[in-house]
Amino acid sequence: MQLVINTYGAYLKKSGECFVIKNEDKVSEVSPRKVESIMITTSAYLSTDAIKLAMVIRAYP
Repeated sequence: MQLVINTYGAYLKKSGECFVIKNEDKVSEVSPRKVESIMITTSAYLSTDAIKLAMVIRAYP
């Protein structure tokens, strides 16, 4: 699956072993094992822990 973040001010972070995507009124959790790629198309926040999780999962599937 491709994780697309296209909402201004959305936030991608890591919680436990999952990605958490927050926007104005919604919070979603996604397993990193299901994510093939992450595309950010607008101004959004991205934690370094989320980047690290994405890198580790791709290195050790």
